[in-house]
Amino acid sequence: MRAKMIACMALYLGLSLLLTGCWNSRELNDLAIVSGIGIDMVPGTDKYRVSFQVVVPSASNTSQGASSGQSSITIYSSTDSTIYGALRRTSKRATRKLFFAHTQLLVLGESLAKDGINDVFDIFERSHELRLNTTVLVSRDTDAASVLKVLLAQESVPSIGLVKKSDNTAKVWGENQKINVFEVINDITGNGGMTISGVRIIGSVEDGKKKTNLDQSEVQAAILMSGQAVFKKGKLIGWIEGPEARGAGWVVNKILETNLNVDTSDMKNAVAVNVLFSKSKVKVEIVQGLPVFHVLITEEGNIYETKTFVDLSKNAEIRKLEAALEKQTRVEIQQAVQAAQNMECDYLNFGNELKRVNPDVWATVEKDWEQLFAKGTLDLKIKAYIRGTGMRLAPFAAP
Repeated sequence: MRAKMIACMALYLGLSLLLTGCWNSRELNDLAIVSGIGIDMVPGTDKYRVSFQVVVPSASNTSQGASSGQSSITIYSSTDSTIYGALRRTSKRATRKLFFAHTQLLVLGESLAKDGINDVFDIFERSHELRLNTTVLVSRDTDAASVLKVLLAQESVPSIGLVKKSDNTAKVWGENQKINVFEVINDITGNGGMTISGVRIIGSVEDGKKKTNLDQSEVQAAILMSGQAVFKKGKLIGWIEGPEARGAGWVVNKILETNLNVDTSDMKNAVAVNVLFSKSKVKVEIVQGLPVFHVLITEEGNIYETKTFVDLSKNAEIRKLEAALEKQTRVEIQQAVQAAQNMECDYLNFGNELKRVNPDVWATVEKDWEQLFAKGTLDLKIKAYIRGTGMRLAPFAAP
């Protein structure tokens, strides 16, 4: 009996060691919540200037922030040879310890992007706090720190607003694609190039930093999604935008929704077709030493607007509009492939597709793929369908 009691006491004492609570807990009042990170390369050096957008809790509430006149965020910047070193140096300025578990955004400065970003993401894979699903953007014609400083209308925390803006334009327009840290790392370790959406500041950065900029119906400074940065071997080599950027989205199967203005027999850009579904299938083969890119696009859309008379009750007219939709899509995809070939950068993932399906053939062309890719031939097939015409068949305009 005594031995049984001793055994039970030992068991209870052992279990009590598992009930020590949150041994590594941290009080919220001791933390500075980082919502966004910007990384720039200091000109003429090999050092990083890392900027942290920190939420001000007392001002992030819309009503309290407006009444107090206090900004909802503050920016801390530090310079060091490593990103982690810059993080620690910030302790000399910040009153609280930086906390990264809620970081939404990473902005890469254009100067850093041109120098190379391959080394930037090492800390993201090692840290237990930094998130791999953090959205990544590249600043265009400005530095990353300036992007983080601009306040945005409708959003008390600018970095969250930028993430929403990136997500929104990727879903409804298609010229920009949302990409996170995990996807960037996969692309860096892949065999081709990659693209990351860009952001540009419109107006004065100094105006954008002030809350008075938001106290008017039309702000003097704002941030605009602007094209896609093209990376080759981790370095920024150029930008694509407009049809080239959207055409790339079609090839890599990332068009969720977009609008195309197609021609009729008597007017250009007369009918607005909202593409609601798009799916791409890609096959790559080597023919006589050069690659052939077989791309099949299937898309469906609805008519949302007409500027001229089109009798939408007739199937023949619908077929004509579907042909016009196919033609417009074809033009954009051809421009996208041509732009990639001009840069000799396979950010359309043709090489990865060849490696996935036929690794033996890939092994024979891998060494010279960039040059071979630039000489490849596009075999493009498009099937477009118009599924709806809205609440009205006959336009207001008379024939």
